[in-house]
Amino acid sequence: GKTGVDATLGEGKPVIGICNGFQALVKSGILPDRQNNNQATLTFNKQGHFECRWVDLKPVSQKCIWTKDLSDNITCPIAHGEGNFQTTELFSISSFIANDQIALTYIHADGSTANGEYPINPNGSMLDIAGICNLQGNVLGLMPHPENHIHMWQHPRHTRGEHGGSGLKLFEN
Repeated sequence: GKTGVDATLGEGKPVIGICNGFQALVKSGILPDRQNNNQATLTFNKQGHFECRWVDLKPVSQKCIWTKDLSDNITCPIAHGEGNFQTTELFSISSFIANDQIALTYIHADGSTANGEYPINPNGSMLDIAGICNLQGNVLGLMPHPENHIHMWQHPRHTRGEHGGSGLKLFEN
């Protein structure tokens, strides 16, 4: 039988790994899934340096319990040097997409796709991936920090009247 972390994840309990937590989920093979163990990684940012900035994210996956039914984009900070999500040539990206495992992507503030453009996609992640989920949809891993924007006053331009994009909805799900 299953024990430890695998048993908990297999029971469908919600699990989230943010930043280093995402790295741990990927390095351990929990994400993207056990079948693709060691075929995905989070590596050095494409620009070769630590990135600390605010980004815009689009919730994509309807399978992922964290992003399901979210229609509003999320604005939150990133702070990492190794957030570049990449896969090997053995990884079946088409099945990954078909299985609705891309949970969050980097986007422009107007909602248009980043298309790999720096600094909109701050780390060079393939397909502008900011977060992924497992096959069951209960485990989410993401590099950005939505927990650092759950209150309106946490937005960096709130004193100028800008708000919205709170990460709170992600956690309410």
